[in-house]
Formats: sequence, C-alpha cells, structure tokens
Amino acid sequence: MEVFIGWLESLEWRRLIPEILGKGLGFLAGFAVSWFLLFRRRLNALQRLQSGDSDDFIFQMHCLQPIPGRPDETVLLFRNLAPKTTLHELYDNVAARELVKSLAEKTSLGDPILKTEGTLGFEILNDAMGHIAGWLAVTPFERRTWLFAMTCEDRQVVRKKCVRCFLIRPDDLDRFANWDWCRDKVRIERPWHWFRVVALHRIACTRREEQLAARDRGEKGRESEMPLVDKQLRHDRIRPLSLGICIDEQSVEEPQEIGWKSHLPMLDKLGLVLPAEPDRELTQAPD
Repeated sequence: MEVFIGWLESLEWRRLIPEILGKGLGFLAGFAVSWFLLFRRRLNALQRLQSGDSDDFIFQMHCLQPIPGRPDETVLLFRNLAPKTTLHELYDNVAARELVKSLAEKTSLGDPILKTEGTLGFEILNDAMGHIAGWLAVTPFERRTWLFAMTCEDRQVVRKKCVRCFLIRPDDLDRFANWDWCRDKVRIERPWHWFRVVALHRIACTRREEQLAARDRGEKGRESEMPLVDKQLRHDRIRPLSLGICIDEQSVEEPQEIGWKSHLPMLDKLGLVLPAEPDRELTQAPD
C-alpha cells in the first residue's frame, strides 16, 4: 500500500490531468463526429429513397397484346427482364458513371432517351446492351429482333428517377409513332402507366428520325464508318438486338382506357405538344 501511495505522489499531476482531459475530450469529439457523419449518410440515403433518386439500372420488356373481344384495342405490358443492377455495378469507369448521371439529368418526357455522343457515349450504350444480352443469352425462348433504348423519365411525372433500358419489338414501336392510334387504341394495366405510352411515342418518333438520317447517309455514301475507328460523334441511340424473350405475357389487371383529357394540360406545361396527325411515313417518297 505504501508503494502504491508513493507512486501516486511521484506522478506529475499538473501534466497528467490536462493530458487525460485532452485525450478524453478528443476521443469524445471523434466519436461525435463519426456518429454525425454516419447519421448524416443514413439520413441522406433515406431522403434519396423517399424522393425517388436512384442509381438503379432497370431493363424492361415492352409488348402489345390484343384484348380478347376488343379486336381494335391493344394493351401495353412491360415487365422487368433481369435483376436490377446499379450504376456502380454496370460501369467500373468513373468517367462513364459521371456521364450517365449527367445525361440522365438532361432527359425529359418529350425526349426520354439519353443523348449519348462520341466514343464514351457509344461505349456506355454498348456496355448496357452487352449486359442484358449476356443475361438473356441462355433463355429457351425463340430469338427475335428487339430494339434497345436507354431512357430516364421526367421526375415531374415519374417518382423514381433511374435509368430504364427499354426493349420493344420493331413492329410494336412503329405503331407508337402514330399518336392518334396511341390515344384511341392503347390501353394500360394501371392508371399511372399512361406516361409510358407518351415515352414510347417519343421514342418511336426518334427512331423515325434516325431511320431517315440513315437513309440520307446511305444516299451520300457515308455508311462505311467503322465503329472501332471513328469518333462516333453521331450514332443511333435506338439499337437492334437479337434476344430470346417470352412474349406470352398476360395483363394482371383489366385493361383500362387512358383519360387523356386530364393529362394533356400537364404535358402542355412540360412543353410537350402532342401531334394531332400521324407522323410522316418512311415509305413516303423524299422530296
């Protein structure tokens, strides 16, 4: 006991107390900062989830199915094709991830396709196509031609904003180019699916433009560009793929008509004025 008391008396308390107090306060401060950063990160993640901001990549098949007993009408069905992935899982290149985020922020319901340009945009599009092609490489279904488009729909009409990669058969997409047909003949499974009809109409219009541009390039002899050599300043954003996808989907709800009168004023505010007449046919002779 006397040894212990002597040891206590030999300590330099004037230095020891400030050191203990300083280290204790430092520990508490570090703990508080770590807890705050962790809490803030969790809070930000919760806010992103609630607001619909997401880095998800979703691949969806779209098809038109006839409605029994209603031969002039068709129902639009869309289904997820593969487990959703994320931006970080799909692109390991930081520059590619930043470009995808930037392009996704610039889309709208009137122009929902990501405006990929140049070599980097070309590679971004190819990587997404290669991902879904790999997932569907061993399916037992008959291979058909599907059109692929990377989209991000307007936050003002879609709560969850993420990159959705559309797959649709060429014949089905061509029908969406005629807005009168979309308005009068297309039915949906759920009321909020109306925006997808508008998005597909705009994608169909973009495909028409790309086809006409390809025809013009062919007439001018510029179809010899090599994708691995040229800078890809311009490339088609709607690309064909040969895939085996089940097309025998059935509607899970009674197909319902879209109340366009209630939606058109909002579309006008978004600057999207839908045409009253069918688009110019590709078969029309050029002037």
